[in-house]
Amino acid sequence: MQRNCFSLRPFLREAGELGVFGTPIRLFRNSAALKSAAAAPKTAPGKLPPKMAKLRKQFQADNDLPIFLKGGSMDNILYRLTWVLSFLGIAGDLWLWAGYIIA
Repeated sequence: MQRNCFSLRPFLREAGELGVFGTPIRLFRNSAALKSAAAAPKTAPGKLPPKMAKLRKQFQADNDLPIFLKGGSMDNILYRLTWVLSFLGIAGDLWLWAGYIIA
C-alpha cells in the first residue's frame, strides 16, 4: 500500500515536524532565512520597537477620526475610491437589471 504525504501530516504535526505551511521543518533547518532571523536584534520584553511605538501613537491619538482614516491621506483616497466604485457597481447592476426587465 502506498502512502501519500497527506496521510502522514497529522502524525508529523503531532511530532512537531511540520512548519506553519505544512512543509517539513527539516527542509529549512539550515537555510539562510532562519540564520538571519536568529541574528535579528531582539527587543527587551515589554519594550516596543520605535516604529511600533510611532504607529501606536498615531492610531491611538484622540483626533475624532475613525480608525480607517487615521493612516493619512492615502487612507482617505482609498476610502473615497471604495465608495465611488461601490456606487458605480450598484448603478451598473441596476442598469443591467432594468435592461432585462424593460426589454
